[in-house]
Amino acid sequence: MKYKKTKGLLAVAALGITATTAVTLANKYSKKLMYRHHKNDDRPFILETKYSCKNIYIHNGQNIKLHGILLEKENADTTVLIAHPFGLEAKDMALYVPYFKEHLPEANILLIDFCAHGQSDGYIRGFGIKDVQDIVLWNQYILDSYGKDHKIVMYGKEMGANAIINASGKHLLKNVKAIISDGAFTSPYDIIGYRVVTDYKISKYPAIMLIARFIKKSIFIDIKESTVKYARHNDVPTLYFHTRKDEFVPLRMVYSLFNSNRGEKTLFVLKEEKYLYELQENDDYKQTMAHFLEKYVK
Repeated sequence: MKYKKTKGLLAVAALGITATTAVTLANKYSKKLMYRHHKNDDRPFILETKYSCKNIYIHNGQNIKLHGILLEKENADTTVLIAHPFGLEAKDMALYVPYFKEHLPEANILLIDFCAHGQSDGYIRGFGIKDVQDIVLWNQYILDSYGKDHKIVMYGKEMGANAIINASGKHLLKNVKAIISDGAFTSPYDIIGYRVVTDYKISKYPAIMLIARFIKKSIFIDIKESTVKYARHNDVPTLYFHTRKDEFVPLRMVYSLFNSNRGEKTLFVLKEEKYLYELQENDDYKQTMAHFLEKYVK
């Protein structure tokens, strides 16, 4: 999740605010998280100039139009779905495309915009919980387009990873051969609470309790819903990536997810690299991705 332009909303809490003020600030912060206030500009981006791609649109159960960017490979038997973090969009994941083209050169690549992100419609964000519906719809779109035996790999960054693991733990995914989780957090409640302390230097309590209550009352999403719980029921082979230098999601969260995951799983902690696409796989230890895909996908 990227909590842009929210600093200052809670910072005064560190000065000893009243209970009424604390509630007011928590509500303002919650609104910044819950709602997309304007749709992102449909600006040109690197995929349009470097690769041949096309815009894809589907509708969810609320008739909200969802947007995806498809890089199609002729006669592909596999599609890689790429899901972005909170507050970002499909176009922001362009730097991951060359990495997956290298590892799965004959696969389609589909970058999706979650509801209320990027070029998808809607203004209420899903926190990786309600976004499960988007993941399921895109999963079905791929199978409808390429056949029920078409293989799918799902890669998610932060909230994108949470949505995928949540969907898998609910047994809603079809023909997904592998999941790559990059920087997932244990729950929205945990990560928002962590960011409140880290970004604003205030006590986690009662701030996170007020935020959770306001979000649940406003948009009926319980941010306490735990991805750890769904990892316990995840039976899709999953590669957990996390960088030791992660500036947003603390490393400790990946261990809770990995240890709870019941199915086939691999853990890889990046020591020097900040992003997955910076990984130079030049020795046996760093061949984790290649070995994982070879075992479960190719």
